[in-house]
Amino acid sequence: MNGRIFLVTGATNGIGQHTALKLAKTGATVLVHGRAPAKVDATVADIKKVTGNENIKGYIADLAHLASIRRLSDELHASYKHIDVLINNAGVFEEVRKESNDGYEMTFAVNVLAPFLLTSLIQDLLKAGTKSRIINVSSISQATFLDLDNFQIKDNYGDGHKAYEQSKICEIMFTIDMAERFHKDGITVNCLDPGTVNTRMLLKSWGPVGIPVEEADNEYHLSTDAKYENVTGEYFVGMRKTRASTVAYDKKLREKLWNHLVDITGAQYD
Repeated sequence: MNGRIFLVTGATNGIGQHTALKLAKTGATVLVHGRAPAKVDATVADIKKVTGNENIKGYIADLAHLASIRRLSDELHASYKHIDVLINNAGVFEEVRKESNDGYEMTFAVNVLAPFLLTSLIQDLLKAGTKSRIINVSSISQATFLDLDNFQIKDNYGDGHKAYEQSKICEIMFTIDMAERFHKDGITVNCLDPGTVNTRMLLKSWGPVGIPVEEADNEYHLSTDAKYENVTGEYFVGMRKTRASTVAYDKKLREKLWNHLVDITGAQYD
């Protein structure tokens, strides 16, 4: 991996931090994204200390704010000519309904709008990379139905599971379409369930039902293993290609979702 550049969003804790650390151990350049400056600085310092790899750089952006995502893109372009792998790892689970800076339901904003916009903004850097990969982190907790008119869930928000499950099927759906769009550029796009891992999000929402974060290697494997080099448009569970909810394969619904996301974010895909 020496010489390859990886961008990991949400890399200051949990699976993102673990993935960034494992990537750093290979000698790769790792771009650590987080929202809190102190946490980003601490994570970068810790990874450098543990691995001896000095090619670790921190980037700060609030993924709940579209303008902040655009600033992140500007900073990345100012520093790098290419990025080889983008891992859209960052995600939230909100038990109580909140809205982003831009007025969108928070889970939808961070889990769906952010990776969709960020990927579009740095697609030129990915196209300039070598055997580039995009990894979107979804979940087995995905909706089986998608209501395009109710992303805001202003009524009957409940305990947050509906918003979370809806966001995760959206990620799978736009992964399939990204894979088709980027195929001509030699970029693979896949998504995965990262495993049932005892992250802060899981502990808050479901309790201690998973494996330790230190064993959560699925994102690392999908982003580095040579056997996935030419695999694209797939959804993985336990590192096995798996069929997602049926709604993900509804091409017309995916097109409506894509256009909806473009309208909201202003994202431009070639």
